[in-house]
Amino acid sequence: MKNKIILLFICLLMVTGCGNYRELNDLAIVTSIAIDKSGDEYELSFLIANSPKSQTSNKEGEATTTIYSGKGKTLNEATNVIDRKTPKSLYYGHINVVVISEEIAKEGFFKIADWLLRNPETRKQFYIIQSKENTASSILKIVEPLESFPSQSIASLIESNATFESLTSNIKYSPFVERILSPGFDPILPAVSINGTVKKGSNEKNLETTVPKTYIKLNDAAIFRKDKFIDYIGEKDSQAINVLNDSISEFKFAFKYNKADIVFISDNINTKIKLKDFNHIDIKVSGDGYLAEVNGQVKIENTNVVKKIEKKLEKEVKEHLKSTLKKMQNEYKADVFGFGNKLYGKYPSKWKKVEDEWNDKYFSKLNIDVKTDFVISSSGSLNRTLEEVKK
Repeated sequence: MKNKIILLFICLLMVTGCGNYRELNDLAIVTSIAIDKSGDEYELSFLIANSPKSQTSNKEGEATTTIYSGKGKTLNEATNVIDRKTPKSLYYGHINVVVISEEIAKEGFFKIADWLLRNPETRKQFYIIQSKENTASSILKIVEPLESFPSQSIASLIESNATFESLTSNIKYSPFVERILSPGFDPILPAVSINGTVKKGSNEKNLETTVPKTYIKLNDAAIFRKDKFIDYIGEKDSQAINVLNDSISEFKFAFKYNKADIVFISDNINTKIKLKDFNHIDIKVSGDGYLAEVNGQVKIENTNVVKKIEKKLEKEVKEHLKSTLKKMQNEYKADVFGFGNKLYGKYPSKWKKVEDEWNDKYFSKLNIDVKTDFVISSSGSLNRTLEEVKK
């Protein structure tokens, strides 16, 4: 009897284990998706990771990826066109980047968000980026030497810049949609463009040169009003937004002290936002760091001089942040800081009265006071600059 129970248990395991099983060789693994408009149709491009052919190895010079494209009045229709072209079953579980064109972004992200959401295989943790000056599909065609797949190259580019430069946002699908749906919060997206030509960048010979002739570069950040793209902002404004949103990993700031060029670096910047009332917000940005570069004659071994450098740093950063705040309030009227969302949480009844006109009328009238407090805890490995030693 005992043996029969064990045998029955093994059979059950075998049956349930194979219910949704698919051989790897039967799958076309989608690693990235590009979404463009072609006239009044959607154009989808899927970047497929080439799996080894059964019982053979990849031939020398064989591309590691393939792009399949399809057009349709709807995204599902375009997907069906691609599905009919591929000899294998499309698998979406390993998507790490979705590129949308500027035209798609202007029409509104919600038109494609539902399609991305409804696919049960996607993990909803892929990066969303916007192509600038190029079609979204052309971004997927560029091969680069440091990563196997273009999608990996794009993801690594976003992650490294977000971590070490803080000039971009490494926002993924779920938090991006969450910001769109949140009252009083406008999102931003990293934008990428192609340096060089698509023809040279899509050729495997682009990997054979010491300096690639074509490569993908992070461009300005894309600002949205709810789900619709409105304009681009530069690196400095993007950095300021990250600081004010307390989403910065490493803060690098270059400024002048007297005639010397100085670079300050900190990896523990902290931003605190306090709502004084419905019309007044206090922001305090603080942190400590070190002087990574001092190009000029500055007595950095002198404590009083370091204190003066700190004050200059505080002043420069404050002006930098206030400049971006004013630009968002008056020029773009986009609350990318989520101030409205904070007011909604604390003053829900008041928020209900201004919600519909928040961006256009009330956000620009918000009084924002910025304070900065920085400590230079280290001046690097030298007590004196090389300029002083030379003298």
